[in-house]
Amino acid sequence: MDRTNADQFRANMKEWMEAARSEPIKITRKSGESFVLLDADTFEKMQLDLARLQGLSASLIDVAQGRVTPASEKSTAEVFERAKKRALAAKKTRKAVG
Repeated sequence: MDRTNADQFRANMKEWMEAARSEPIKITRKSGESFVLLDADTFEKMQLDLARLQGLSASLIDVAQGRVTPASEKSTAEVFERAKKRALAAKKTRKAVG
C-alpha cells in the first residue's frame, strides 16, 4: 500500500487517483487520522466478500449451536427459489438506479 499525507494528496490528487487504480493509497492527516483511497470496483468487491464472510460466519455459529436441520430435496429447492428471487430483485434495483 502506497502512503501519502493530506497535503501531498491535495496537491497531486489526479496522480494519486491514478495510482489508486492499481493499489490502495493510505492518506494520513497531521492529526494521525488515516483514510484509504481505492477504486470503486475493488471497494464493491470487498463489500461483497465481507457480506459473504459474515453469512458464512453466521451459518457456522448456527451449526455449532445446533440450530440446523437436515436438508431435504424440498428444503433445498425452497432455499434456491428464495435466493433466485432475491438475486432478481437486486438486479432490478441496480437497473433502476444505474
